[in-house]
Amino acid sequence: MSRLILLCVGRIGTCMGTMAFAGALPVLSREWAMDAATAGAIQTTFNLANALALFVAAYLSDRFGACRIYLFCIWSGALALALFALFAHSAVSALPLITLVGLTQGGAYAPALMLATDLSSTSARGRTMGMVLASGSLGYMLSIVFALWGATKFGAMAGLAICAVGGLIGAIVGHISLAGRKVDSLPPTLGVLASSNVRLDSWYSALGPASFCLLIGYVAHCWELLGNFAWTPSLLATALKPLQLGAITTGLIIGASIHLSGMVATFVFGVLSDAWPRTRVLILVAAAGALCSLLTGMSIQWGPAWTVAVAAIGSFFIFGDSGVLTAAMTEEVPLGRLGRVMGIRSLLGFGAGALAPISFGAIFDSTQKWEWAYSVLAFGGGIALISAITLRFVAAGSSSRAALFKTDAH
Repeated sequence: MSRLILLCVGRIGTCMGTMAFAGALPVLSREWAMDAATAGAIQTTFNLANALALFVAAYLSDRFGACRIYLFCIWSGALALALFALFAHSAVSALPLITLVGLTQGGAYAPALMLATDLSSTSARGRTMGMVLASGSLGYMLSIVFALWGATKFGAMAGLAICAVGGLIGAIVGHISLAGRKVDSLPPTLGVLASSNVRLDSWYSALGPASFCLLIGYVAHCWELLGNFAWTPSLLATALKPLQLGAITTGLIIGASIHLSGMVATFVFGVLSDAWPRTRVLILVAAAGALCSLLTGMSIQWGPAWTVAVAAIGSFFIFGDSGVLTAAMTEEVPLGRLGRVMGIRSLLGFGAGALAPISFGAIFDSTQKWEWAYSVLAFGGGIALISAITLRFVAAGSSSRAALFKTDAH
């Protein structure tokens, strides 16, 4: 348990680079003279780099061990974030640097989940995944708070530099969490599961009907989630501007509304899915998330308090299925192919999700209406809902239902 707690603490710091650009965006848009499409393109580039890193790191974790890959990613990610903070001075210079951040930092995600899987029992899998993902959400929240506060008070570089320091601290703690663990072998419960002659395309043979539904649901979830990640901070900053709050107060409100809410959600729904049928939880969360995406765009017309409240509730549900989807996938896929399946899942999910910010920005530029832009994100929630409903029928009709589904017939 102590290793798991330290792993989670390290994830807080290593995730501080993920939202640094989005957190400082209200200031960066002005300083770098960016329109919404340009800002969305930068965020999309970061997300695509993340997707590639997630895929490669997850596959290599099967081959070389999650521990070794995780350590490499957290240290290289801290270095890349420092370079971004020091040398990104315009949209042009930010593009290659944020790509480097995504390529390095994003690779820590799948190995962290695999390490957490190794440190948990099946009966507590939802709670464990919720803890790891909640730690990341707290890191996202802190990155928004410090990036916006630092950028407002001292300039964009200062905000990004504070997040870089957080990344360094996270790498140190993450390294300590694995102290004494052999890095020249695979985690013990995973075993030597991917020999050099295993073909990459063998991943799909591990997908049954249930895991395929989970894959589609995750891709749709990423579309909605990454779009909200990129643009809800700007929506809230716009809504709060008439109140003339201080930068740190604004940052705290934005960070708490999006990521503190999400942090609580991933843990709550993870625990809930250990007690309830996971399919029931996924249906509830997907339906509520899609509805909240629509309402978030409309709320800008209702006043700052309503916008903050709706965004917080929306984040609670949009984040909520992250841990449940991951826990279910780890229980459905054979451990020998888990890394590859997680890698493909991340590539497809984050690849699709990477297009959400630029799609959102293009719609907003053409309509100047938040509600139309957010309807693009609600589409992902709708697909996730259909996938969850389909999964429930698949689980109910299976003659070998896994315990994770806990169908009503039990």
